[in-house]
Amino acid sequence: MSKIKDVMDNQKIKKLLSAKTPEEYIDNSVKSKLPQRDKARATKIWLEQTDFTIEDISYARNRHPYWKAIKQKNHQFRTRKRFSDFNYSTGNTQPWTIELLKQFLEVNDKITDRELAQQFKRSLPSIQAIRRRINLANRIFELEGAAKVNKSMILKKIVSDEKVLRKKLNEIKDNNGMNSVQKKKKK
Repeated sequence: MSKIKDVMDNQKIKKLLSAKTPEEYIDNSVKSKLPQRDKARATKIWLEQTDFTIEDISYARNRHPYWKAIKQKNHQFRTRKRFSDFNYSTGNTQPWTIELLKQFLEVNDKITDRELAQQFKRSLPSIQAIRRRINLANRIFELEGAAKVNKSMILKKIVSDEKVLRKKLNEIKDNNGMNSVQKKKKK
């Protein structure tokens, strides 16, 4: 208990504890010159005093410019290492067949990209490309106003190239934008 009282007496820690939101707390913490152990104690006290959770602090931390810059440092090296560590392709280009895409759609939401790469014997960029196509197809259906989208509908879209899907999405966005502009002019 005396440690907590000692922590509470420190002016720098009082400034940390005065934060009203996790974003403000993270900002104060970044600016503070306190040692890490004191920041950890202050965080525990702040969480007890407020209704926020450690997840709220993590969320705010991940969006703070300082921590974004730290995470971006050496990201290219880490990405290349991750791609090489989880490259299960045989080295030659293998096309995605309809059957493979059906299987992919079945397990896509259930497992991570590296597990998908291992299961389908592909590289991570290949898996990510298929996931981008799926996301593009979903956005196209959303903008078209499709009530319910099933896997067979998505499958029909993702057999197309990513550039084709992106072009279609942009056309739909442009048409939606033009329609709203035309409606305003008519009024």
